[in-house]
Amino acid sequence: MKKFVTSVIYISLLLIPAFAAAQQNALNNVVNATDPALAAAFQAAQQGMPVFTVPPPVSISADERYSDTPAAEYLPLAKRAVLEYEYTSSEFVAPKVIRVEYLTYSEKDATAAVNMIIFNKTKPRVTNFVTVAGADGLRSSDSPLYGPRLEFPLPLVYNAVWNEGPDRSRVAALNAKIAVPAGTYNGCLKITTRLSGGDAGSAERYYAPGVGLVYEQIISEERQETLKLTSYQLK
Repeated sequence: MKKFVTSVIYISLLLIPAFAAAQQNALNNVVNATDPALAAAFQAAQQGMPVFTVPPPVSISADERYSDTPAAEYLPLAKRAVLEYEYTSSEFVAPKVIRVEYLTYSEKDATAAVNMIIFNKTKPRVTNFVTVAGADGLRSSDSPLYGPRLEFPLPLVYNAVWNEGPDRSRVAALNAKIAVPAGTYNGCLKITTRLSGGDAGSAERYYAPGVGLVYEQIISEERQETLKLTSYQLK
């Protein structure tokens, strides 16, 4: 259906000059048969009329409120994946590297064991945490920038909101697009957070289908931090 509509629009655009020429010939015939004084007045007024043009087609983006992606695909716990991120912050100058590896997955407990390494110039900081898929959502005992949190709620619906302490998060999109060093990802889940209800700043993060967290940014009164996926591989 979409191809048919596109073809009709394209053909219509091609025929517009022919239609315009035919209309101009018909108009000239009417003017020639009109009283000379009225015809002269019309032709004088026509000189100041704007030229008729066809505007270019408008590109309409996909609706970000809807998606057919299963919720579990936004953070696939069962995949033994290794994700590396570029980590920048207002608290240090040179970017750091964060490596997150999904080690094991228990189908019985719906739990993934995760290892996270933040590489510094001196000694890397290593932490281990778990992410659990529960009835109310996917919850992590730690995360690269935020610490313990609900990654996203279940059931996953557009505009769902939840509170964690003073912070209020919302499902802002189910079909968003984000570009990071690892590539451009479509169909992403976007979560926005108002820190302390918005008084202390804001945050946003994107989860790509089949990959997981690909982008996160926190802008607060105390710091500004950004996480961008640079590589992704399965073990």
